[in-house]
Amino acid sequence: MPLPNPIHVRKPFSLAHLRSVFANSDPVKLAAMSSLMPWDYFYKQWDFHEATLTADWVTAVTAGGAPTAFAYNAQRNAALRGATGTTDDGATALYYHSAAFDPADKPFFWLRFVAPAAVTGFSFEIGFSDPKTDEALPGITDVDTPASGNGVTDIGCVHMDTDQTLTTTAVVADGTTGAAAKTDVSPVWTPTASAIIDVIVGVQPNLTYAWMWDGGALRGVMHAVAQGPDTAILVRPYALFRTRNITSKQIDILKACVVAEENR
Repeated sequence: MPLPNPIHVRKPFSLAHLRSVFANSDPVKLAAMSSLMPWDYFYKQWDFHEATLTADWVTAVTAGGAPTAFAYNAQRNAALRGATGTTDDGATALYYHSAAFDPADKPFFWLRFVAPAAVTGFSFEIGFSDPKTDEALPGITDVDTPASGNGVTDIGCVHMDTDQTLTTTAVVADGTTGAAAKTDVSPVWTPTASAIIDVIVGVQPNLTYAWMWDGGALRGVMHAVAQGPDTAILVRPYALFRTRNITSKQIDILKACVVAEENR
């Protein structure tokens, strides 16, 4: 018996294809199969098993204190490992090689990492922004009175900084139009030392939303802020980790994934 060939399907590997196969299926169930629908979705996942850093991602570190850029680390299931170094405000960062995602396509970024062994004197920022002037510095310059800087005009991220008055996590965003805004994560949350942390950040035109898990436990309902990147301002996903004392913070990045509507 000949093998079935998808060339005989109208719009193979599309949302229409899967709807025809799974008639009347719940849209939430179909969304779980976005990787099977390249006609309608951009979908890419990285497990960081490559012996060298994939060209999709670029690293940046601050000067002084011997920070280490993210690079492949041979460990259980593999990972990228970086460290902030021992200089106060030292940082290590990872960012997508190109600003390629339009907020109108509703992209979201999932990052799984292992929190450092000490989360005192610690800061992180994970999300989407247009390119920064210095990729080893955050795009949010003030979380207490929300403000962006470092060359960034459009940003949506999860941000935590123990040097600020707000020492716990917030969803912070800014756009070309409108003023920077934030939503404090409630109940208040700081990553558990050495725990596996999952962060999802999504952006739409002038909207940013996020989910967070700590050791597999969901930290509240979806957190959203009515601000974020503007339509047609291309952004890219990134993650930045900083020490706020002289103790180096080691970070292992385990997985990353980006999904967006494929509108061209």
